[in-house]
Amino acid sequence: MTPSAADGTELVMPQLIVPAYFHPATHPNEWALLAERASQVRLIVLNLANGPGTVPDAAVFPALDRLRSAGVTVGGYVDTNYGQRSTHDALSELGRYLDWYDVAGVFFDRAAVAPEHVAYYADLTLQARKMGARVVAFNHGAHPIEAYAEHADLLGTFEGPWPAYLELAVPRWTRSRPAGQFFHLLHSVPAESFSDALWLAARRNAGCAYVTDRGGANPWDRLPAGEFGPQAL
Repeated sequence: MTPSAADGTELVMPQLIVPAYFHPATHPNEWALLAERASQVRLIVLNLANGPGTVPDAAVFPALDRLRSAGVTVGGYVDTNYGQRSTHDALSELGRYLDWYDVAGVFFDRAAVAPEHVAYYADLTLQARKMGARVVAFNHGAHPIEAYAEHADLLGTFEGPWPAYLELAVPRWTRSRPAGQFFHLLHSVPAESFSDALWLAARRNAGCAYVTDRGGANPWDRLPAGEFGPQAL
């Protein structure tokens, strides 16, 4: 399915950014599917326990090996608590991901959006890259000020349910940057609206997206159901 603009111009289908907040040991088929769809995946977020956990988990290694062999980038999940978490603690978690799981990047969740926290994230990114993170994502969940775009490879500028996405206002500055720098995470999307959601993401200059019919406290606890499991691509 290829989304088109109202004038018939073909839009570029968003790549997948997958918040994989489900364990490879309990959902092995879903992790295998992600490896099979490697060409469509921009980033998979590894989140084992709201972070890397306290000890290496050997059950994760086979899934990660398959993804690496397929050329898929995996980033470790690190919560930043909107700039309130200490840089030391955040980078310590990243260090465990790098040491234990050889991830290629980092997904800094709950990223701030306001000017006063830009320096915090600039330093966090600088240190993360020195540690070996080749891909840095900030998941703001909303549009931040443009200054954040100078520091991350990927900016998550929406995270929420389908009704809220329909009302999303996109700031003008995002149009001046490559679509591949932005991603949107949508949940509670009716199955019949998946294609509309992807079309809207493309229209809003989001080069990456994830759409699921799941909701609740953790809508990222597995892939979407049925034929939409591979993101309907």
